[in-house]
Amino acid sequence: MNNIKQTNLVLIGLTIATLWPSQAFARRSDREGLNFGSSFRILDSDDRGQQSAVSDKNTRTTSSGQAFNPYLGYSFGALNFGLMLNIENKAEVFTESNTAKNEVISRDARTIGKSGSLFSRFNFGKVMFFEVGLGMYSQSKTVESETRSIGESFAGSTSTYKTAGIGPGYHAGGGIEIPVDNGFYFSTSFMMHSYQLHDTTRSSYGSIIGSQEKRELSFGISYYN
Repeated sequence: MNNIKQTNLVLIGLTIATLWPSQAFARRSDREGLNFGSSFRILDSDDRGQQSAVSDKNTRTTSSGQAFNPYLGYSFGALNFGLMLNIENKAEVFTESNTAKNEVISRDARTIGKSGSLFSRFNFGKVMFFEVGLGMYSQSKTVESETRSIGESFAGSTSTYKTAGIGPGYHAGGGIEIPVDNGFYFSTSFMMHSYQLHDTTRSSYGSIIGSQEKRELSFGISYYN
């Protein structure tokens, strides 16, 4: 395993050494100075499952979410340093109807995530960049569940629980910035986020909510002054 890691580090070093003299400084003045922008991501899905010979349940799961990543930085040409925020909202509704038991189970989960990170970018290849960042992540989640009968009279139960956590994390990835006009750039990037959330609600679910990893492809607009 150590040999694999060392090999990967050597390959990364050779790649940077190759790109640095020939491409990193080419037209670097195009991406110098104060810069800001934002990327965004939108998610929408609808999954259905029908009853069959092996199951008497109909299920449906709908989810939607949005994420925004505004940032402010200062570029010295090849290197760009700054502050990035992340605001993410996600809603998921799960419905299951059981015809054999004449009951319907509904679950509504809403998640709000936020983070603030210090980042650094290495600009190279005229339009490409590699980015790493360290910061603090927070997340709150509310889940409402309801079980009810489908018979003539209403009978059922409801429950609600909430969790919240905060903890350190990092992100890493790369992307491209394509010049448009008057200092504006269209950007697209692929980032991997990894963080660990510690429970802040002092609930019976434990002192740690858990570690999370997510990978996202986003699009946005940036501006260099």
